[in-house]
Amino acid sequence: MLVVLSVVSGFLQADNLDVALWRGETMHIRIPDNLVLENIPSDCGIKVRHGRIKPIRYLADKYSLEYRFVADKVVWDDESAEGLKVLEISASENTVPGTYKFGYLNVRVVDRVLPPPSQWKYILDLWQHPWAIARIHGVRPFTRKFWKVARPVYETLATAGQKFITTTLIDYAWNHQCYDAYYTMVRHIKCKDGSWKFDYEIFDKYVEFAKSCGVGPYIACYTLCPWGNILHWEDEEGKAHSAKGPVGSKEYEEYWGPFLRDFTRHLKEKGWYDDTYIAMDERSPEEIKQIADFVQKNSPGMKISLAGNRPPSDFKGTEIDCYSQIIYDIDRRFLDEVAGRRKKGQLTTFYVCMGPKYPNTFFSSKEDEAYWIGYFPAAAGLDGFLRWAWNSWGRNPDVDGTFTASGYFPQGDTHLCYPDGSPSWRFLKLRQGIVAAEKSRILKEMGLYDEELLNQDAKYVYDRVKSGKTSFKAFADMTATLVNREEIKPTKK
Repeated sequence: MLVVLSVVSGFLQADNLDVALWRGETMHIRIPDNLVLENIPSDCGIKVRHGRIKPIRYLADKYSLEYRFVADKVVWDDESAEGLKVLEISASENTVPGTYKFGYLNVRVVDRVLPPPSQWKYILDLWQHPWAIARIHGVRPFTRKFWKVARPVYETLATAGQKFITTTLIDYAWNHQCYDAYYTMVRHIKCKDGSWKFDYEIFDKYVEFAKSCGVGPYIACYTLCPWGNILHWEDEEGKAHSAKGPVGSKEYEEYWGPFLRDFTRHLKEKGWYDDTYIAMDERSPEEIKQIADFVQKNSPGMKISLAGNRPPSDFKGTEIDCYSQIIYDIDRRFLDEVAGRRKKGQLTTFYVCMGPKYPNTFFSSKEDEAYWIGYFPAAAGLDGFLRWAWNSWGRNPDVDGTFTASGYFPQGDTHLCYPDGSPSWRFLKLRQGIVAAEKSRILKEMGLYDEELLNQDAKYVYDRVKSGKTSFKAFADMTATLVNREEIKPTKK
């Protein structure tokens, strides 16, 4: 079996390492092994944490037995010599602006404040998979042991300002495409007299848990259109039942109608109704209109979210409160609709998944592709970014990132973190792009560098980078330089 070593490119070789960050910001950089830092005074407002980016193996493609390795899992406070060196550098909001020298490391603290991730306006939606966590750690879902092992995974996600909590209203919302199936967080119980009861215990505990980790406030509920249109419920004795229930059928309406009315009551009692979305993905305009009309009939005012592949105006007669467009189909017609949606208080994001090949967050992707993706919404006038898999792990992601559970997914497509909560380097680069997008938003609201930001943003066009021949690092360097500009303050010793 052939083994090929592949590591992320752009290794830093400078004698001095210069970084810039705002007050309140945390950033991550790779450094040479021979870089020596002086002790950092505890009262200067700057903190540095050391880590290693561990190699993860994966199959090169579905037809090959060739294994490759990628530097991806970031482990903090690791004293071993395995993996590339990485630093986490943080400046508190109270740090005195200026340049601080720590041996070979020069940290320039910009006299602007980056709010904490919970206050970022960027709409990040990386889909969570609690059943994958339970399987990896050998615990029952939604038990005391589960919450303990799940917390690091969700707290890491919160560091990027994650706004949506992924919940499920039915078993097998996406059939069984992942290594682990999704099951319902709401028990649908059909009584002997034909009436329905609904148990929200798991749903409530899960939402409360995610919020306690800093994820939210929005709740995405999947879905009223499960793949295969199979409806699942149990009787009063706990016996499982299922039946076919296509959208618009009598079975569909008798199943979902009572649920929507009761769910609405429950959400309002919890104070969550205004933050909840009935979520769907990649369905036709005709089917979406049927579902949306049915939702509004049973729950007037309930929000709808959709990931699709056409302009929102193609969904005639349907108000889609949060719409995510595949990057392939972001064109001038689509972008022209975004401003009108924003005036109505609607959200518009974009997504990548199994494609495109460039830019993406695969193991094979260049490291600054993730940065480009994170910043792209700021350049295009969108609200944020969606990706289908935060932690849909394969068999043993800490050792082998290969995923072949259902068909073929490009390796790295299914997760951006690891079971102990360790981030991937891909996630940290994505986060850097998101931070740059937040800085850009703040600068634009302040009226600073308007012309320069406009000229830079015009270069962030998918058609210009889809070949993969563009230097994504050049984009990252250009953007970081612009959003960190200011008058240089006197050097602090």
